[in-house]
Order: sequence, then C-alpha cells, then structure tokens
Amino acid sequence: MSFIYPTFLFALFAVLIPVIIHLFNFRTYKTVYFSNVRFLKNVKQETKSKSNLKHLLILLMRILTIAALVFAFARPYIPEKNQNTDISENRIGIYLDNSFSTEAENKYGNILEIEKKKAIEIANAYPENVKILFLTNDFSLKHQHFVSKEQFRDFINETKVSPVVRKISSVTNKINTIFKEIKKPRKNYSIYIISDFQKTSSDIEQIQNDSTEKIIFVTVPAEKTANLFIDSVWFASPNRPVNQNDILNIQISNTSDEAYRQIPLKLFINDSLKAAESFNIDAHSKEIKTINFTNNKTGIVNGRAEITDFPVTYDNRFYFNYNLTDTSKILIVRENNKPNKYINTVFSGLKYATLKTVSVKNTRLINFNNFNVIISDGLQQIPDKLNENYLNFVQDGGILIIFPKINCNTISYNKFFNEANLNFITGFDTVKIYADKINYNSDILKNVFRKKERNTDMPYVKKRVIYSNLTNIDEDVILYSEKNDKLISSANSGSGKIFIFAQSADEKAGNLVMHPLWVSLLYNMVFYNTSGKNIYYTIGNDVVIPIKNQNNNTDNVFHITNNTTDIIPQVIKAGNAFGKIFINNMIETAGHYKILYNNKVVKGISLNYNRKESDLSHFTNDELIKFSADFSDKNIFVIDSNKGLSKEAILNKNYGIRLYKYFLLAALLFIALEIIFIKLLK
Repeated sequence: MSFIYPTFLFALFAVLIPVIIHLFNFRTYKTVYFSNVRFLKNVKQETKSKSNLKHLLILLMRILTIAALVFAFARPYIPEKNQNTDISENRIGIYLDNSFSTEAENKYGNILEIEKKKAIEIANAYPENVKILFLTNDFSLKHQHFVSKEQFRDFINETKVSPVVRKISSVTNKINTIFKEIKKPRKNYSIYIISDFQKTSSDIEQIQNDSTEKIIFVTVPAEKTANLFIDSVWFASPNRPVNQNDILNIQISNTSDEAYRQIPLKLFINDSLKAAESFNIDAHSKEIKTINFTNNKTGIVNGRAEITDFPVTYDNRFYFNYNLTDTSKILIVRENNKPNKYINTVFSGLKYATLKTVSVKNTRLINFNNFNVIISDGLQQIPDKLNENYLNFVQDGGILIIFPKINCNTISYNKFFNEANLNFITGFDTVKIYADKINYNSDILKNVFRKKERNTDMPYVKKRVIYSNLTNIDEDVILYSEKNDKLISSANSGSGKIFIFAQSADEKAGNLVMHPLWVSLLYNMVFYNTSGKNIYYTIGNDVVIPIKNQNNNTDNVFHITNNTTDIIPQVIKAGNAFGKIFINNMIETAGHYKILYNNKVVKGISLNYNRKESDLSHFTNDELIKFSADFSDKNIFVIDSNKGLSKEAILNKNYGIRLYKYFLLAALLFIALEIIFIKLLK
C-alpha cells in the first residue's frame, strides 16, 4: 500500500489525545445525600472489571477513528503492476488527436467532439489547482506551457481539425521534453493520449519514456470506413518536353473490403481538363494509372488529379506543379569562344534551345542565373571563381555537364569534385576501350531504347579520364567500359544535377560524338527537368523549398499566396545564389500557391494533405491492451472511454485501487461502535 500524501501520516500522533484523556479521566463527582442507606439498593451495581472494559473499548474506537481519518486524508492506494508510487496531482499532460480522421462519426457522434468531452472529464477529475500541458497535432506554441483548468477549457473549445499528422511517439517525446524543462524537482506524472489510434500513426513500439512517465491511452474508437484515395503522382521521365507527349503516373489506393470498377479519373492542367479515364481496383490494393498528355504552355504549370469518393473527401484531389521554360538556355564554357560543332549540331534548328559559347576568361562577365544548362567543354582547369559559380549554379537547380580534357589540371578539377561530393580524378588512359554496359534504368536512357539488346553497337573511347569509386558517393552510372570503369555518370547536387563524362566532346577522344547514342544522351541531359524532383510537398511535414536568392533589397520580402492566403515565410540564404524557404505549419489548406518577390512570381508550389490519414484502419481497445502488456516496460495503460470516464476510473489508472473511501467508512463505523458502547455498557 502506498500514499499520495504520506506527510499526513504524522497526524497519527493525534491518537495520543484520547489516550491522555482516558489516562487522566478527570471526573466531576457529585455528592448525593441519603437519608437512609436502604435507598442505596436502587443504585445499579457495576463491577470494576466491567467499567474497565467499557473504557478500553471506547478508547480503542476513538483511536481507530482518528487513525482511519488520518489514513483517508493520506489517500492510500494499492498500485497496479509497474505502477508509479510517487505521482503528482499538480501537473498532467493531455494530448488531443485532431487529425482529419477525427472528422468521422461513430455511434456516439463526431469523434473530435467526443475527444473534447473526454479531455474535460479528465481535467475535472483533478484538483482545481492542477496545471495542464495541452497539445494537439499542431504543436502550437501557445499550448507548449502549463495552464489552469479554465485556460485548458478555452483551448479545448478552440480546437479544430488539422491536416497535420503526428506519430504518438513524437507526441510523447514533445510532452516529456516540456516536463523535463521544469526547473524544480519533479515527481512522476501522467500523460493522457486521447485518440482514435489510427494504425499509421500509433507507433507504440517507438515510444521512449522512463519510470517517471505514465502514459494512459484513452480510446475513442471509430467505425470501420472504406476509403479510395489518390496516394501519389510522379512523371515517368524527368524531361518535360514542350508540345510533345508526356507521361504521368497516378497511384490510387483502396483500403476497403470491396473492389471498384470503372471509377472515373480526371487530369486537369492549369484548370483545363486534359484527360478523363477510368480504372479498376481490387480490395485492399493499389493501382497505378498512366495518363498521357501534351504540354502546350510554358511557365508555371499547375496540375490536379481527381477522383470522386465518399464519405472521406479530403484525399480525392492531388495537386502537383512544375516549371516549363520557353527555351532551354545553354551556356557552353570553352578554352576559347569557338563553337563545338558536335554539341551545337545536336540543338541546331530547335526553337526551344538557345546556345551561347564563352571562353573561360570571359565567364566573369556572365550571369549564370540567366541559363538553365552549363556545358563545361574541355577546360584545362577550373579556376576558383568558375568553381564557385559552378557550385552555386547546381545548388540553385541548374544542370551542369562536364567534358574534361585529357591530362587536365587534376588539382583544380578535384577541388570542384570534392566540394560537390563527387568521385575525383585518379588518372588518365589512352588505350582504346569499348563501352560495355548500359544502365537502362537511368532517367537519361529510359525512353531511348525500345528493348534491351544483347549485341548493341557500343561506342569506343581512345582517351579518357579515370575516376575513383568511393562507396559514400550517391551517383548513377549511365555507361560502363569493358573494365567496368565509369564512362558517363550523374549525381544530384543541391537542387541541381551534374553529368560527368570520362572523355572530351570531340572525335579525338573516341566515336561517341558520332554515335547514335550521342544525340539522345545530350538532348535528355539538357532537357532534364530538375524542378520535377519536387512536384509537390506535404502539409504538416517540414517543408523546405529551394529558391534563387533575389537582389538584396531589405524592403522586399518573399510572400506565399493564392486566392485566400498571403503569408511571409522564413527565408535562409545559403551561398550567393541559393536560398531556402521554410513553410513549417503556416499553410493548412491543400492547393496551388505562388512564391512572390517584389510582386513578381519566382516559383510555384503545390501542397497536399498527408495520405497517412487516408488509411482509416484503427487499433481496437483490446489490441491496445495487448500492446501495453507486450511493452510493459513503457508504463502504458489503457482506458476504454466507452465504459465512461468517471473521476474514480481516471484516478484509479494513476493510483491503482484507491482506499480512502474505505477508511472513511471505517471511521464512521468506529464512531457508531463508540456510541453503541457508551449507550449499552452502562
């Protein structure tokens, strides 16, 4: 047996009061005069032993009455298994799950409204001076401190459904961190998790807590709901061709127990219907639907895939966004400003490709931000300033293609490769060697070959650079030699892409520039769309958007806008030409948005709700109880809210079996016995 207020036990010294009274039984005697001793016969005789017994029984009842009252005020309880024995009633934590799934109904009503009532019931079970830490999925700053019951009720009334999804482990970690920030020594405390316990967010096994933290799950079960939703979209190729066929993949998920047939699927581009098709999907499965369409307009392109499904509707639309430039502006950097015929021929006659050739000496006069692609063609070395420009260019989302020169200055080249986290030059080879293996899965070659040929006519190389093979480099090798050396590779760098050849772009280095593969390689590299890597973002996640740094004008700031929203995001500059925009939880509505600077659109973004909320499978109360038993070291307990949240039920979860009421009844019993002894033992 343990006590909530053990200091009350010092009041047991009060049992000395009746003892002292009985030891010094000061009686006021009254003298009775009798005229005749025969009147003494009417006096009831009482033996000395009977009198002593009466006094001892009364004394015992008074001692037991005081002891029972003291124990009742000390609040005794019998802790359950793994129960904390030093729990503070002064501070508690309450988390209210307000994710989209709580918009659903069960047989008792709206889940979120039921959760609010349960939160109030929990708070009411505690003393008026309790301090409550209240959190929702939003992790709002105004909630991240302890408040009174009155303020807590205000917070509850203000709570609305949020698109943010939180793992239970992240919620408990957040609450634990705030509790640990309390300067004064803290006792054990309780955290109430009120939720419908979706399986996608209830990562009980990941909860990290210690013996001072007691976690109580308050379940608000949801009815089983079927749901059909768009899970994700992506392009089949990173290249966004103008006025040519493009391929978009749309993945649809079905979490219900039944299959669906001939469900309509629509694709909108800039709010114009581009395609309308139908699909079939089996129960508890996913289906990928491929849609072909043509990009007719350049600039910021807003896309939307759409289905119709009830009653869950927030995941029926999926927004995406990409940028399609009017022309691909290509800068070719050479030792001199003479054009390279093998490169220029590939793009001659293309209306949406412009080329500019500049000597390495004149690059200081060039604004690299005016170009989409830079081709570094046969430089003897990469000067420090050009090195910096190359790095900033790819960090900002540009495409850099490098053709090294045989016997080039490896120190300057390797300085760039090291800073870009790429494999470096280890040597040169002038022995003729054939290409041997093609990476057909590379983004650059996906649409080049109709089928994989075993005896493909491969190009050869007569002069080449040899690169290292560091395992910690994230690169994609496109073409291998017979010796398994890298002839062509690619790597991501910042928001951009770098393509690296092992030879120069001329016939002296080999026949690649005259091979049929040459045009496809160079064309797909130049029109590789780096903006297609992030065609959408998810609300509630830590959204970080790369952006070009604008002119340093302190009077101008970035804005993110649509028809109903205008916010000023946090912006961090990184380098001379690259920055990051942090949205955090400032936007809560899915859709298309524009990033403005000085009232000019500099980028478009698309935001979607988290699809983890679309899987409406939940843990039952029995499953949670089993989990709590399996993870008994985590000090987790479960309350079934369907059985009611009485004050007794709530506090029993903190203190096990509370005994104070039994001691109060015992005190009343002892008082009654004392009265009986006084009345009967005369």
